[in-house]
Amino acid sequence: MLKYLLLIPFLSFGQFYKYATIYGGGSLNATMTPIETFEYNGELVNTTDNDGANYRFQIGIKKLSRYKFEKKPKFYYDGLEHNVSQYRSPVSKFEYLLQYERIKQYGREFNNHTIWFRYVGEYTSTKIISSNNGYIDLVYKSLDSRFKYDLRNFRLSVGGVLRFHPTYGLNPFKNDFPNYNDFVETATALGYEQEFYYIDANQNGHLDRLEQSFYRWIKDGNIVAQNNAQFIQYYGSIPTRYNLKKLDELGNQYSISGVVGLSYYYYQDNYFILAYGNYFFINKEITEHGSTSNDYDYGVIANYKLSKTLSIYTQIEYLNYFGRENKNMNIGLNYIILWKD
Repeated sequence: MLKYLLLIPFLSFGQFYKYATIYGGGSLNATMTPIETFEYNGELVNTTDNDGANYRFQIGIKKLSRYKFEKKPKFYYDGLEHNVSQYRSPVSKFEYLLQYERIKQYGREFNNHTIWFRYVGEYTSTKIISSNNGYIDLVYKSLDSRFKYDLRNFRLSVGGVLRFHPTYGLNPFKNDFPNYNDFVETATALGYEQEFYYIDANQNGHLDRLEQSFYRWIKDGNIVAQNNAQFIQYYGSIPTRYNLKKLDELGNQYSISGVVGLSYYYYQDNYFILAYGNYFFINKEITEHGSTSNDYDYGVIANYKLSKTLSIYTQIEYLNYFGRENKNMNIGLNYIILWKD
């Protein structure tokens, strides 16, 4: 995502930045102290995992026509002003958001990005999105086109969404090996081989009564487990690797959906509140493994102005796309760019 943010300086014309908002926020917390673990291999070695602190940081730039930051020219109106309507937005039709997140949770690190551009007409809106949420493994690109109707503080929108996404909701391992609980049969079908061997302690070339014997497992000439107990542990990692390989081979898919959205926006001089929700009520596969899930999202965004250029914001959102859920709450600071022509 950083490479996209680096493109911003090249978009150097003033109207791209005017009334745009730079924002950032984050959280940091220590992890629970782990229980100490040890291994003994001639000496006692401490093997305790120390994942360090969990964190979540966010930075972005956005320009949204709903957020009415335009200043009144005076404390009173004399009828000669050009921009006197409190309902007039400082952003004309074109909106965008570029956001990057870095997350660390229990030793695992993730990069998220959200990029979208939207054109809002009198009765229509068109939006293109690129989203990658590594935290919940949700990746998609979409083209969203809708008709809209505004009534006071409410906006109703209805239209269609074309989405480009990886294959979701498919488990190739379970589909290809319905008897997957029988690890011997499944492993054999996957090309693993059992080989009988024994420890010939007296080197007489025979398996004697007190000598140990095993079945070790071999794949492509390599020993993957020295006995069944080891292979049972190894077998637990096979479905994940198999699914990743097969899903990668299937590639990305196309889906088309009908969508309805409803939002409510309330604005005062020093704060605003926006509540919204979207529901994908009709879903069709364009490619073989497109999505038919009834996805939805909703959220609340609030902003309180501290000064002419600085404000504090919070955002709460819930998303359920392609069977993946994301609950998110952010709080941070906005810096508003008041570009002078």
